Amino acid sequence: MGTNEKALDEIISNLEREVALRPKDIPLRLQLSLSYMKKGRTEDAQKSLEDILAIDKRNVDALYYMGILAADQGDLDKAQESFEKAVRINARHGPSHYFLGKILALRGNIEGALKESEKAVAASPGNALAHAQLGELYIAVGRPADSEKQWQRVLELDPSNLQALHNLGAIYTDMGKHSEAISYLSRAVRLGSDNAGLHFNLGICYLATGDHAKAATALEKANELEPENVVTMNALGEVYATSNQLDKALEVWEKALQIKPDALFVLYNLGLGLFQKGRSDEAKSMWQKCIDIDPTYLPAYKNYATACTMAGDLEGAIAKWLDAYRVTPALHEPYLALGDLYFRNGQYDKAGEFVTRLTEKLDAAESLAAGPDKELRSSVELLYGSILLARGQAKEGVERWRRAMELDPNFALSNASFIRKALWPQLTEAAMNGATTEDQRKAARLVGSLTGEEGAPPPPRPEATEPKTTEKKGGFSWFFRKKKK
Repeated sequence: MGTNEKALDEIISNLEREVALRPKDIPLRLQLSLSYMKKGRTEDAQKSLEDILAIDKRNVDALYYMGILAADQGDLDKAQESFEKAVRINARHGPSHYFLGKILALRGNIEGALKESEKAVAASPGNALAHAQLGELYIAVGRPADSEKQWQRVLELDPSNLQALHNLGAIYTDMGKHSEAISYLSRAVRLGSDNAGLHFNLGICYLATGDHAKAATALEKANELEPENVVTMNALGEVYATSNQLDKALEVWEKALQIKPDALFVLYNLGLGLFQKGRSDEAKSMWQKCIDIDPTYLPAYKNYATACTMAGDLEGAIAKWLDAYRVTPALHEPYLALGDLYFRNGQYDKAGEFVTRLTEKLDAAESLAAGPDKELRSSVELLYGSILLARGQAKEGVERWRRAMELDPNFALSNASFIRKALWPQLTEAAMNGATTEDQRKAARLVGSLTGEEGAPPPPRPEATEPKTTEKKGGFSWFFRKKKK
Protein backbone atom coordinates (compact mmCIF):
# COMPACT_ATOMS: atom_id res chain seq x y z
CA MET A 1 0.00 0.00 0.00
CA GLY A 2 1.46 3.37 -1.05
CA THR A 3 1.92 6.41 1.16
CA ASN A 4 -1.12 8.16 -0.36
CA GLU A 5 -3.27 5.08 0.25
CA LYS A 6 -2.19 4.95 3.88
CA ALA A 7 -2.88 8.65 4.26
CA LEU A 8 -6.36 8.25 2.78
CA ASP A 9 -7.11 5.33 5.12
CA GLU A 10 -6.02 7.47 8.05
CA ILE A 11 -8.26 10.34 6.88
CA ILE A 12 -11.22 7.96 6.62
CA SER A 13 -10.58 6.57 10.11
CA ASN A 14 -10.45 10.08 11.57
CA LEU A 15 -13.64 11.11 9.73
CA GLU A 16 -15.46 7.98 10.89
CA ARG A 17 -14.56 8.82 14.50
CA GLU A 18 -15.70 12.43 14.05
CA VAL A 19 -19.01 11.36 12.47
CA ALA A 20 -19.63 8.96 15.35
CA LEU A 21 -19.22 11.90 17.72
CA ARG A 22 -21.30 14.32 15.58
CA PRO A 23 -23.77 12.17 13.57
CA LYS A 24 -25.85 15.13 12.35
CA ASP A 25 -22.90 17.11 10.97
CA ILE A 26 -23.76 16.94 7.23
CA PRO A 27 -20.60 18.66 5.90
CA LEU A 28 -18.54 16.14 7.90
CA ARG A 29 -20.56 13.24 6.51
CA LEU A 30 -20.07 14.61 2.95
CA GLN A 31 -16.29 14.63 3.48
CA LEU A 32 -16.50 11.01 4.61
CA SER A 33 -18.67 10.07 1.59
CA LEU A 34 -16.20 11.65 -0.84
CA SER A 35 -13.29 9.92 0.88
CA TYR A 36 -15.07 6.57 0.51
CA MET A 37 -15.61 7.35 -3.20
CA LYS A 38 -11.95 8.28 -3.65
CA LYS A 39 -10.92 5.03 -1.96
CA GLY A 40 -13.29 3.03 -4.18
CA ARG A 41 -15.47 1.90 -1.26
CA THR A 42 -18.69 2.30 -3.26
CA GLU A 43 -21.08 0.59 -0.86
CA ASP A 44 -19.78 2.61 2.09
CA ALA A 45 -20.05 5.83 0.06
CA GLN A 46 -23.62 5.04 -0.94
CA LYS A 47 -24.60 4.19 2.66
CA SER A 48 -23.00 7.43 3.88
CA LEU A 49 -24.91 9.50 1.29
CA GLU A 50 -28.17 7.74 2.16
CA ASP A 51 -27.56 8.64 5.81
CA ILE A 52 -27.22 12.29 4.79
CA LEU A 53 -30.47 12.17 2.83
CA ALA A 54 -32.21 10.55 5.79
CA ILE A 55 -31.26 13.64 7.79
CA ASP A 56 -31.92 16.12 4.93
CA LYS A 57 -33.77 14.69 1.94
CA ARG A 58 -33.26 17.99 0.05
CA ASN A 59 -29.49 17.98 0.31
CA VAL A 60 -28.40 18.77 -3.27
CA ASP A 61 -24.78 17.73 -2.78
CA ALA A 62 -25.78 14.29 -1.52
CA LEU A 63 -28.20 13.83 -4.44
CA TYR A 64 -25.49 14.93 -6.87
CA TYR A 65 -22.92 12.46 -5.54
CA MET A 66 -25.56 9.70 -5.47
CA GLY A 67 -26.01 10.41 -9.19
CA ILE A 68 -22.25 10.20 -9.76
CA LEU A 69 -22.06 6.85 -7.96
CA ALA A 70 -24.99 5.44 -9.93
CA ALA A 71 -23.53 6.63 -13.23
CA ASP A 72 -20.15 5.07 -12.40
CA GLN A 73 -21.95 1.77 -11.78
CA GLY A 74 -23.81 2.03 -15.11
CA ASP A 75 -27.22 2.64 -13.54
CA LEU A 76 -28.30 5.55 -15.73
CA ASP A 77 -31.91 5.44 -14.55
CA LYS A 78 -30.92 5.98 -10.92
CA ALA A 79 -28.30 8.56 -11.89
CA GLN A 80 -30.81 10.54 -13.96
CA GLU A 81 -33.34 10.40 -11.14
CA SER A 82 -30.78 11.75 -8.64
CA PHE A 83 -29.68 14.62 -10.90
CA GLU A 84 -33.29 15.54 -11.70
CA LYS A 85 -34.09 15.71 -7.98
CA ALA A 86 -31.04 17.91 -7.44
CA VAL A 87 -32.03 20.46 -10.10
CA ARG A 88 -35.65 20.52 -8.93
CA ILE A 89 -34.36 21.61 -5.53
CA ASN A 90 -31.70 23.96 -6.89
CA ALA A 91 -32.33 25.02 -10.49
CA ARG A 92 -28.87 26.60 -10.65
CA HIS A 93 -26.86 23.57 -9.64
CA GLY A 94 -24.57 23.54 -12.68
CA PRO A 95 -22.84 20.17 -12.12
CA SER A 96 -26.17 18.31 -11.95
CA HIS A 97 -27.37 20.01 -15.15
CA TYR A 98 -24.07 19.04 -16.80
CA PHE A 99 -24.31 15.34 -15.94
CA LEU A 100 -28.02 15.25 -16.67
CA GLY A 101 -27.22 16.62 -20.13
CA LYS A 102 -24.55 13.96 -20.58
CA ILE A 103 -26.99 11.15 -19.68
CA LEU A 104 -29.72 12.49 -21.97
CA ALA A 105 -27.21 12.73 -24.84
CA LEU A 106 -26.17 9.10 -24.26
CA ARG A 107 -29.83 8.13 -24.46
CA GLY A 108 -30.34 9.98 -27.74
CA ASN A 109 -32.41 12.83 -26.30
CA ILE A 110 -30.34 15.56 -27.95
CA GLU A 111 -32.93 18.29 -27.45
CA GLY A 112 -33.11 17.56 -23.72
CA ALA A 113 -29.34 17.28 -23.48
CA LEU A 114 -28.99 20.66 -25.17
CA LYS A 115 -31.36 22.36 -22.73
CA GLU A 116 -29.60 20.87 -19.68
CA SER A 117 -26.15 21.77 -21.04
CA GLU A 118 -27.25 25.36 -21.67
CA LYS A 119 -28.46 25.52 -18.06
CA ALA A 120 -25.13 24.07 -16.89
CA VAL A 121 -23.21 26.80 -18.73
CA ALA A 122 -25.52 29.52 -17.41
CA ALA A 123 -25.10 28.26 -13.83
CA SER A 124 -21.35 27.53 -14.07
CA PRO A 125 -19.83 29.85 -16.72
CA GLY A 126 -16.33 28.88 -15.61
CA ASN A 127 -16.85 25.16 -16.20
CA ALA A 128 -14.84 24.30 -19.32
CA LEU A 129 -16.37 20.81 -19.47
CA ALA A 130 -19.87 22.27 -19.65
CA HIS A 131 -18.88 24.59 -22.51
CA ALA A 132 -17.22 21.66 -24.33
CA GLN A 133 -20.32 19.50 -23.96
CA LEU A 134 -22.53 22.31 -25.24
CA GLY A 135 -20.14 22.87 -28.15
CA GLU A 136 -20.44 19.21 -29.18
CA LEU A 137 -24.23 19.32 -28.96
CA TYR A 138 -24.47 22.49 -31.06
CA ILE A 139 -22.50 20.69 -33.78
CA ALA A 140 -24.87 17.72 -33.51
CA VAL A 141 -27.91 19.94 -34.15
CA GLY A 142 -26.27 21.90 -37.00
CA ARG A 143 -25.40 25.13 -35.19
CA PRO A 144 -21.68 25.56 -35.97
CA ALA A 145 -21.58 29.30 -35.16
CA ASP A 146 -22.94 28.64 -31.66
CA SER A 147 -20.53 25.73 -31.26
CA GLU A 148 -17.63 27.99 -32.26
CA LYS A 149 -18.47 30.39 -29.40
CA GLN A 150 -18.44 27.57 -26.86
CA TRP A 151 -15.06 26.24 -28.00
CA GLN A 152 -13.62 29.76 -27.95
CA ARG A 153 -14.79 30.01 -24.33
CA VAL A 154 -13.13 26.68 -23.55
CA LEU A 155 -9.85 28.08 -24.88
CA GLU A 156 -10.24 31.20 -22.74
CA LEU A 157 -10.55 28.94 -19.70
CA ASP A 158 -7.90 26.46 -20.85
CA PRO A 159 -5.60 27.79 -23.64
CA SER A 160 -3.97 24.39 -24.22
CA ASN A 161 -7.21 22.42 -24.53
CA LEU A 162 -6.59 20.11 -27.50
CA GLN A 163 -10.25 19.19 -27.89
CA ALA A 164 -11.14 22.85 -28.37
CA LEU A 165 -8.32 23.34 -30.89
CA HIS A 166 -9.37 20.21 -32.80
CA ASN A 167 -13.01 21.24 -32.94
CA LEU A 168 -12.39 24.86 -33.86
CA GLY A 169 -10.12 23.64 -36.63
CA ALA A 170 -12.83 21.28 -37.85
CA ILE A 171 -15.53 23.97 -37.70
CA TYR A 172 -13.44 26.47 -39.64
CA THR A 173 -12.47 23.77 -42.16
CA ASP A 174 -16.15 23.05 -42.72
CA MET A 175 -16.92 26.78 -43.07
CA GLY A 176 -14.18 27.16 -45.66
CA LYS A 177 -12.21 29.52 -43.38
CA HIS A 178 -8.99 27.70 -44.13
CA SER A 179 -6.50 30.21 -42.73
CA GLU A 180 -8.30 30.29 -39.38
CA ALA A 181 -8.50 26.50 -39.35
CA ILE A 182 -4.77 26.17 -40.06
CA SER A 183 -3.99 28.52 -37.16
CA TYR A 184 -5.87 26.38 -34.60
CA LEU A 185 -4.86 23.02 -36.05
CA SER A 186 -1.18 23.99 -36.21
CA ARG A 187 -1.37 25.14 -32.61
CA ALA A 188 -2.69 21.71 -31.62
CA VAL A 189 0.17 20.04 -33.51
CA ARG A 190 2.70 22.21 -31.67
CA LEU A 191 1.12 21.06 -28.39
CA GLY A 192 1.82 17.48 -29.42
CA SER A 193 -1.51 16.29 -30.85
CA ASP A 194 -1.32 13.08 -32.83
CA ASN A 195 -5.00 13.08 -33.79
CA ALA A 196 -5.40 11.64 -37.30
CA GLY A 197 -8.51 13.74 -37.99
CA LEU A 198 -6.62 16.90 -37.08
CA HIS A 199 -3.84 16.12 -39.57
CA PHE A 200 -6.45 15.26 -42.19
CA ASN A 201 -8.21 18.60 -41.78
CA LEU A 202 -4.89 20.40 -41.81
CA GLY A 203 -4.04 18.70 -45.11
CA ILE A 204 -7.41 19.64 -46.59
CA CYS A 205 -6.91 23.29 -45.59
CA TYR A 206 -3.41 23.43 -47.03
CA LEU A 207 -4.73 21.89 -50.24
CA ALA A 208 -7.49 24.50 -50.43
CA THR A 209 -4.94 27.31 -50.01
CA GLY A 210 -2.70 25.85 -52.72
CA ASP A 211 0.16 24.71 -50.47
CA HIS A 212 0.45 21.20 -51.87
CA ALA A 213 3.75 20.40 -50.14
CA LYS A 214 2.31 21.05 -46.66
CA ALA A 215 -0.93 19.34 -47.65
CA ALA A 216 1.01 16.21 -48.59
CA THR A 217 2.97 16.28 -45.32
CA ALA A 218 -0.18 16.59 -43.21
CA LEU A 219 -2.10 13.91 -45.10
CA GLU A 220 0.89 11.56 -45.05
CA LYS A 221 0.93 11.96 -41.26
CA ALA A 222 -2.83 11.25 -41.09
CA ASN A 223 -2.26 8.19 -43.25
CA GLU A 224 0.58 7.04 -41.01
CA LEU A 225 -1.67 7.34 -37.94
CA GLU A 226 -4.60 5.59 -39.67
CA PRO A 227 -3.04 3.53 -42.48
CA GLU A 228 -6.34 1.99 -43.58
CA ASN A 229 -8.46 5.14 -43.64
CA VAL A 230 -9.72 5.22 -47.24
CA VAL A 231 -10.98 8.83 -46.98
CA THR A 232 -7.48 10.01 -46.08
CA MET A 233 -5.94 7.93 -48.85
CA ASN A 234 -8.35 9.40 -51.38
CA ALA A 235 -7.40 12.96 -50.37
CA LEU A 236 -3.69 12.12 -50.34
CA GLY A 237 -3.99 10.74 -53.87
CA GLU A 238 -5.62 13.98 -54.94
CA VAL A 239 -2.72 15.99 -53.51
CA TYR A 240 -0.25 13.85 -55.44
CA ALA A 241 -2.32 14.15 -58.63
CA THR A 242 -2.54 17.93 -58.41
CA SER A 243 1.21 18.08 -57.68
CA ASN A 244 2.11 16.30 -60.94
CA GLN A 245 2.86 13.06 -59.10
CA LEU A 246 0.24 10.99 -60.88
CA ASP A 247 2.04 7.67 -60.46
CA LYS A 248 2.08 8.14 -56.67
CA ALA A 249 -1.60 9.06 -56.78
CA LEU A 250 -2.47 5.91 -58.71
CA GLU A 251 -0.50 3.82 -56.23
CA VAL A 252 -2.36 5.30 -53.24
CA TRP A 253 -5.79 4.91 -54.85
CA GLU A 254 -5.10 1.32 -55.92
CA LYS A 255 -4.01 0.51 -52.37
CA ALA A 256 -7.20 2.14 -51.03
CA LEU A 257 -9.29 -0.08 -53.29
CA GLN A 258 -7.55 -3.15 -51.89
CA ILE A 259 -8.90 -2.08 -48.50
CA LYS A 260 -12.35 -1.06 -49.76
CA PRO A 261 -13.10 -2.20 -53.34
CA ASP A 262 -16.40 -0.31 -53.49
CA ALA A 263 -15.02 3.09 -52.41
CA LEU A 264 -16.98 5.21 -54.89
CA PHE A 265 -14.87 8.37 -54.85
CA VAL A 266 -11.60 6.45 -55.03
CA LEU A 267 -12.86 4.58 -58.10
CA TYR A 268 -13.88 7.90 -59.63
CA ASN A 269 -10.48 9.49 -59.06
CA LEU A 270 -8.60 6.40 -60.16
CA GLY A 271 -10.57 6.57 -63.41
CA LEU A 272 -9.41 10.17 -63.91
CA GLY A 273 -5.81 9.23 -63.22
CA LEU A 274 -5.87 6.25 -65.57
CA PHE A 275 -7.45 8.40 -68.27
CA GLN A 276 -4.70 10.97 -67.98
CA LYS A 277 -2.18 8.16 -68.35
CA GLY A 278 -3.87 7.15 -71.62
CA ARG A 279 -5.38 3.96 -70.17
CA SER A 280 -8.85 4.76 -71.46
CA ASP A 281 -10.48 1.35 -71.22
CA GLU A 282 -9.39 0.95 -67.60
CA ALA A 283 -10.63 4.46 -66.82
CA LYS A 284 -14.06 3.77 -68.24
CA SER A 285 -14.11 0.50 -66.32
CA MET A 286 -13.60 2.46 -63.08
CA TRP A 287 -16.44 4.84 -63.93
CA GLN A 288 -18.69 1.93 -64.84
CA LYS A 289 -17.98 0.43 -61.41
CA CYS A 290 -19.05 3.76 -59.88
CA ILE A 291 -22.31 3.52 -61.81
CA ASP A 292 -22.81 -0.10 -60.74
CA ILE A 293 -22.36 0.93 -57.09
CA ASP A 294 -24.55 4.04 -57.36
CA PRO A 295 -26.67 4.19 -60.54
CA THR A 296 -27.52 7.84 -59.75
CA TYR A 297 -23.89 9.01 -59.53
CA LEU A 298 -23.95 11.52 -62.39
CA PRO A 299 -20.21 12.48 -62.45
CA ALA A 300 -19.30 8.94 -63.57
CA TYR A 301 -21.78 9.07 -66.47
CA LYS A 302 -20.49 12.51 -67.39
CA ASN A 303 -16.85 11.46 -67.51
CA TYR A 304 -17.62 8.29 -69.42
CA ALA A 305 -19.63 10.27 -71.96
CA THR A 306 -17.01 13.03 -72.16
CA ALA A 307 -14.36 10.44 -72.95
CA CYS A 308 -16.51 9.17 -75.80
CA THR A 309 -17.19 12.69 -77.08
CA MET A 310 -13.50 13.60 -77.09
CA ALA A 311 -12.82 10.44 -79.11
CA GLY A 312 -15.40 11.56 -81.68
CA ASP A 313 -17.78 8.80 -80.64
CA LEU A 314 -20.92 10.87 -80.18
CA GLU A 315 -23.17 7.82 -80.32
CA GLY A 316 -21.24 6.24 -77.44
CA ALA A 317 -21.65 9.44 -75.43
CA ILE A 318 -25.36 9.52 -76.24
CA ALA A 319 -25.74 5.94 -75.04
CA LYS A 320 -24.19 6.74 -71.66
CA TRP A 321 -26.22 9.91 -71.18
CA LEU A 322 -29.37 7.98 -72.05
CA ASP A 323 -28.49 5.58 -69.23
CA ALA A 324 -28.13 8.55 -66.89
CA TYR A 325 -31.41 10.06 -68.10
CA ARG A 326 -33.29 6.83 -67.36
CA VAL A 327 -32.14 6.66 -63.73
CA THR A 328 -32.12 10.43 -62.97
CA PRO A 329 -35.11 11.82 -64.91
CA ALA A 330 -35.54 14.67 -62.42
CA LEU A 331 -32.09 16.14 -63.09
CA HIS A 332 -31.54 18.79 -65.76
CA GLU A 333 -28.06 17.88 -66.95
CA PRO A 334 -28.91 14.69 -68.90
CA TYR A 335 -31.54 16.56 -70.95
CA LEU A 336 -29.13 19.35 -71.86
CA ALA A 337 -26.29 16.93 -72.61
CA LEU A 338 -28.49 14.79 -74.85
CA GLY A 339 -29.81 17.84 -76.68
CA ASP A 340 -26.23 18.98 -77.27
CA LEU A 341 -25.01 15.54 -78.41
CA TYR A 342 -27.93 14.81 -80.71
CA PHE A 343 -27.41 18.27 -82.25
CA ARG A 344 -23.72 17.57 -82.86
CA ASN A 345 -24.66 14.20 -84.31
CA GLY A 346 -27.02 15.79 -86.81
CA GLN A 347 -30.15 14.32 -85.16
CA TYR A 348 -32.01 17.62 -84.85
CA ASP A 349 -35.43 16.17 -84.10
CA LYS A 350 -34.05 14.16 -81.18
CA ALA A 351 -32.09 17.20 -79.99
CA GLY A 352 -35.22 19.35 -80.11
CA GLU A 353 -37.19 16.71 -78.22
CA PHE A 354 -34.85 16.74 -75.21
CA VAL A 355 -34.43 20.51 -75.20
CA THR A 356 -38.22 20.96 -75.31
CA ARG A 357 -38.63 18.58 -72.37
CA LEU A 358 -36.01 20.47 -70.41
CA THR A 359 -37.68 23.80 -71.20
CA GLU A 360 -40.97 22.44 -69.90
CA LYS A 361 -39.27 21.22 -66.71
CA LEU A 362 -37.68 24.61 -66.12
CA ASP A 363 -40.99 26.39 -66.71
CA ALA A 364 -42.78 24.04 -64.31
CA ALA A 365 -40.13 24.60 -61.65
CA GLU A 366 -40.26 28.39 -62.17
CA SER A 367 -36.48 28.36 -62.05
CA LEU A 368 -35.86 31.66 -63.82
CA ALA A 369 -35.03 33.44 -60.56
CA ALA A 370 -31.38 34.49 -60.48
CA GLY A 371 -27.86 33.16 -60.68
CA PRO A 372 -27.20 29.68 -62.08
CA ASP A 373 -30.83 29.06 -63.09
CA LYS A 374 -30.78 31.99 -65.50
CA GLU A 375 -27.46 30.83 -66.89
CA LEU A 376 -28.84 27.32 -67.40
CA ARG A 377 -31.92 28.66 -69.15
CA SER A 378 -29.70 30.87 -71.30
CA SER A 379 -27.69 27.81 -72.40
CA VAL A 380 -30.91 25.98 -73.20
CA GLU A 381 -32.16 28.89 -75.32
CA LEU A 382 -28.84 29.03 -77.19
CA LEU A 383 -29.01 25.31 -77.96
CA TYR A 384 -32.68 25.46 -78.93
CA GLY A 385 -32.01 28.38 -81.24
CA SER A 386 -29.12 26.50 -82.87
CA ILE A 387 -31.38 23.49 -83.46
CA LEU A 388 -34.04 25.69 -85.07
CA LEU A 389 -31.43 27.38 -87.28
CA ALA A 390 -30.06 24.01 -88.37
CA ARG A 391 -33.61 23.04 -89.32
CA GLY A 392 -33.89 26.16 -91.48
CA GLN A 393 -36.08 28.11 -89.04
CA ALA A 394 -33.86 31.19 -89.01
CA LYS A 395 -36.27 33.73 -87.53
CA GLU A 396 -37.32 31.46 -84.68
CA GLY A 397 -33.72 30.39 -84.07
CA VAL A 398 -32.18 33.86 -83.82
CA GLU A 399 -35.01 34.93 -81.50
CA ARG A 400 -33.97 32.09 -79.14
CA TRP A 401 -30.42 33.43 -79.24
CA ARG A 402 -31.77 36.87 -78.34
CA ARG A 403 -33.57 35.33 -75.36
CA ALA A 404 -30.32 33.65 -74.33
CA MET A 405 -28.61 37.07 -74.37
CA GLU A 406 -31.47 38.63 -72.39
CA LEU A 407 -31.12 35.99 -69.66
CA ASP A 408 -27.31 36.20 -69.61
CA PRO A 409 -25.55 39.11 -71.36
CA ASN A 410 -22.37 36.98 -71.35
CA PHE A 411 -24.13 33.96 -72.85
CA ALA A 412 -21.68 33.60 -75.73
CA LEU A 413 -18.59 33.52 -73.52
CA SER A 414 -20.38 31.25 -71.02
CA ASN A 415 -21.01 28.76 -73.84
CA ALA A 416 -17.82 29.39 -75.82
CA SER A 417 -16.81 25.72 -75.87
CA PHE A 418 -20.14 24.63 -77.35
CA ILE A 419 -20.11 27.45 -79.93
CA ARG A 420 -16.55 26.72 -81.11
CA LYS A 421 -17.05 22.97 -81.33
CA ALA A 422 -20.64 22.61 -82.47
CA LEU A 423 -21.60 25.65 -84.58
CA TRP A 424 -20.43 26.65 -88.03
CA PRO A 425 -20.19 29.98 -89.96
CA GLN A 426 -23.16 29.31 -92.25
CA LEU A 427 -25.37 28.88 -89.18
CA THR A 428 -24.49 32.28 -87.74
CA GLU A 429 -24.85 33.77 -91.24
CA ALA A 430 -28.37 32.35 -91.40
CA ALA A 431 -29.06 33.90 -87.99
CA MET A 432 -27.93 37.33 -89.23
CA ASN A 433 -30.12 36.99 -92.30
CA GLY A 434 -33.11 36.01 -90.17
CA ALA A 435 -32.62 38.81 -87.63
CA THR A 436 -35.18 41.64 -87.70
CA THR A 437 -34.17 43.59 -84.58
CA GLU A 438 -30.91 45.08 -83.39
CA ASP A 439 -30.88 42.79 -80.33
CA GLN A 440 -31.23 39.74 -82.57
CA ARG A 441 -28.37 40.95 -84.75
CA LYS A 442 -26.25 41.63 -81.66
CA ALA A 443 -26.86 38.09 -80.37
CA ALA A 444 -25.94 36.66 -83.78
CA ARG A 445 -22.74 38.74 -83.90
CA LEU A 446 -21.71 37.58 -80.42
CA VAL A 447 -22.16 33.94 -81.40
CA GLY A 448 -20.48 34.52 -84.74
CA SER A 449 -17.41 36.03 -83.06
CA LEU A 450 -16.73 32.68 -81.38
CA THR A 451 -17.74 30.31 -84.18
CA GLY A 452 -14.87 28.21 -85.54
CA GLU A 453 -13.91 28.95 -89.14
CA GLU A 454 -13.50 25.28 -90.01
CA GLY A 455 -16.84 24.29 -88.52
CA ALA A 456 -19.28 22.42 -90.71
CA PRO A 457 -22.72 20.92 -90.16
CA PRO A 458 -22.75 17.20 -89.38
CA PRO A 459 -24.01 14.94 -92.16
CA PRO A 460 -27.65 13.83 -91.88
CA ARG A 461 -27.98 10.68 -89.77
CA PRO A 462 -30.80 8.22 -89.20
CA GLU A 463 -32.31 8.18 -85.71
CA ALA A 464 -30.14 5.70 -83.77
CA THR A 465 -31.74 3.23 -81.37
CA GLU A 466 -28.85 1.76 -79.37
CA PRO A 467 -25.61 3.74 -79.90
CA LYS A 468 -22.23 2.17 -79.15
CA THR A 469 -19.30 3.31 -76.95
CA THR A 470 -15.57 4.21 -77.20
CA GLU A 471 -13.01 6.48 -75.46
CA LYS A 472 -10.27 9.17 -75.53
CA LYS A 473 -8.26 11.49 -73.35
CA GLY A 474 -9.26 14.81 -71.76
CA GLY A 475 -9.36 17.04 -68.69
CA PHE A 476 -11.64 16.50 -65.72
CA SER A 477 -11.93 17.68 -62.11
CA TRP A 478 -10.73 15.51 -59.26
CA PHE A 479 -13.29 14.49 -56.70
CA PHE A 480 -12.49 16.26 -53.43
CA ARG A 481 -13.65 14.80 -50.09
CA LYS A 482 -14.04 17.53 -47.45
CA LYS A 483 -13.11 17.55 -43.84
CA LYS A 484 -13.56 14.86 -41.27
CA LYS A 485 -13.62 15.48 -37.60
